[in-house]
Amino acid sequence: MRYDYSSRMLDDVYSAVQRAFKTAGIVNISAVAEQVRVRNLAENVALEDVEYLVLQAAQRLGAAIEFDTFGLVSSGNRLADNGEDSPIVPLNLHRSASMQ
Repeated sequence: MRYDYSSRMLDDVYSAVQRAFKTAGIVNISAVAEQVRVRNLAENVALEDVEYLVLQAAQRLGAAIEFDTFGLVSSGNRLADNGEDSPIVPLNLHRSASMQ
């Protein structure tokens, strides 16, 4: 785990957590962390490290949290708050007749 994150990234984490909390009333740690990671690719920070930062920020706010990695796909494939499509492609998993 790194400890020398840029102030830009830390500000991005905190503002993304605040935005998620105000919008949904709950912070999806995985989704917010992926948003932040994608916006800060040049920093080359592992997703797990960003998730930890997001979790800390959510706990400071006293926000309800969830760890829903499938929310990344089922949320309409729109993670970026600037209206751009997410780099995450939804999975089209079809069940076989025997599984239904």
